[in-house]
Amino acid sequence: MICVMATKSIQVRLDHNLKKRVEKVLADIGVDMPTAVRIFFVKVAATGGIPFMLESPQQDEYTPEQIKKLDRLAAKAKRGIGLSGPFTNVDEMIEDLRK
Repeated sequence: MICVMATKSIQVRLDHNLKKRVEKVLADIGVDMPTAVRIFFVKVAATGGIPFMLESPQQDEYTPEQIKKLDRLAAKAKRGIGLSGPFTNVDEMIEDLRK
């Protein structure tokens, strides 16, 4: 016995540039747009919500790798490593920057 599920169509309006960028990403991973949308809907139904964190882009301006590097540099700076100065004038500071 074959079970056929009824399907419904949806329409989504997207900015042309966004659509092209998404199509490129999906093509790179071998997924077409309708399949990607179905995957998203299946995950929403399975998880009972959006399957990823929704955050303001301004909250995380740095990647996790950049944050780790900044943390390492801050720790070195607290120990006095990698610091310059003090300088008695601007010329000394510029000379130090050129090193």
